[in-house]
Amino acid sequence: MSDAHHTRAEQENHAFALMGRLHVTLRRHSGRVTDIEYMRIDPGYCRYVLEMTAGSDNADLHELSTKLQEIFFGDDGLFTVLAPRQPLLSRLAETPPAPAPQSPAATPGTDDEVDRGYIGRLR
Repeated sequence: MSDAHHTRAEQENHAFALMGRLHVTLRRHSGRVTDIEYMRIDPGYCRYVLEMTAGSDNADLHELSTKLQEIFFGDDGLFTVLAPRQPLLSRLAETPPAPAPQSPAATPGTDDEVDRGYIGRLR
């Protein structure tokens, strides 16, 4: 996977396909369930799953973990070339909430006062 003609998108697509196969094979073999999305963004979790499956007696699991090890942690791996993406929940914690929209104040004694009172609320 270290060929120069492979783009990052191709590597990610290949990794996603292999992680899907790994997930299904691991579930059938041992009943364990993995989180593919978390494996894609968290190098610690990814390494844990790959180490767990590399030691398996199942030849398919061993082969898949070897391929994914190269894609993620090889010389041109997804986690070694660029910094890994932060998990979604930590990105949400860093993003300040958007301010609530403010409705224009109604002028007392006009017909708009009643109509504007219903804007943005359930009746």
